[in-house]
Amino acid sequence: MKICFLTHAFPPAETAAASYSNDFVNELVDNGFEVVVVTTRRNGSAKAVEKRGGLSVYRTNLELPIFADYFEFMTKVSLVIENIHKKEDFELMHSEHLFPAPSAGLFAKKQKIPHVLTIEGVSNVSLYSKMLFQLHKFLLPRMHFDVLASWGRYILDKYFLKWGIEESKCMVIPGAVDTKRFSPNVDGKTVRERLVDAEKIIFTAKPMYLTNALGIAHIIRAMEIVSKENFDCKLVIGGTGRMLDKLQNLTHKLNLNGTVKFIGWVPQKQMPNYYRAADIIVDSFIFSHPGSVTVLESLASGTPNVLTEIECLPGENNVPTLDIAMLAKRGDHESIARGILNLIEDKALGKRLGKNARALVEKEFSVKKVTDSYINLYNELMV
Repeated sequence: MKICFLTHAFPPAETAAASYSNDFVNELVDNGFEVVVVTTRRNGSAKAVEKRGGLSVYRTNLELPIFADYFEFMTKVSLVIENIHKKEDFELMHSEHLFPAPSAGLFAKKQKIPHVLTIEGVSNVSLYSKMLFQLHKFLLPRMHFDVLASWGRYILDKYFLKWGIEESKCMVIPGAVDTKRFSPNVDGKTVRERLVDAEKIIFTAKPMYLTNALGIAHIIRAMEIVSKENFDCKLVIGGTGRMLDKLQNLTHKLNLNGTVKFIGWVPQKQMPNYYRAADIIVDSFIFSHPGSVTVLESLASGTPNVLTEIECLPGENNVPTLDIAMLAKRGDHESIARGILNLIEDKALGKRLGKNARALVEKEFSVKKVTDSYINLYNELMV
């Protein structure tokens, strides 16, 4: 079977989403499928056409400002998909995220081939996310697809079904993580030696746009409390973005310059080493988002986590439980601090949580398990 997989997140992009797409496609190829990836590139960052084994990658050029990437990709798909089909003659289309889906759906309907649409999640917090939310709400009930796969039950029940999408066309298939690359067996010693000189390293890393930065600000405020307990610990923050200056100013305002260290962008390929270099990983969500690959990566590492007690896990059960992580209330830096302090004071607790979290990811969120779910779906649609 030859599948056309459309996604804006694919290597050489170094993001968690691009890693997931790459792992998923490679697993399909390993299972005997031919895959045609339609994705993007900017400033000649990769070859326009690349072929290896059962994989063909077609990259459309993005020329507009970065904030318009999604919308430019939506337009470009409509311009290239027919020519790619003439060359590749794929039998099924799979759109990852909303933006390639309108054109893919129309083309699939015209060619009378199946169209699978996967949606990671939607949010309605910042001005930009509210715009994307309304776009999802308007387009999803109106476009053509055979199956809509939601990463989380929460998003499916709270939004998609209420928007009038037929329940018979919906299912939950979560995102996944490479459990070999993100593993307790990864060596973090080299990274740890060059990070900071502290007995305990607390780590968080995200692109610093508005909603992520608000969450990171709560973690920084939590460190004001943690630092008063006389533990030798430091918070290491990875990532860059337009809110970096504000986070650094907050750190200075709280007199935490010696406790909080900003290390800039961390390449995706190095993230497993950073997770293992840390003693505690902290994530602070300010809105429900059951589609976080970064949470799966940190849990898979076996390092104990402090997570927000809201929907941040993909799958059927989206709120993390106390047997896999310390849980903090949304927007509550005091409860984040308590979670960090409990893990510092109770090493056995951290080991137990890390082991349980790793077991959960291996059972529910491995690339193989998730890919098998899609393979079963593909086969059903091709009958």
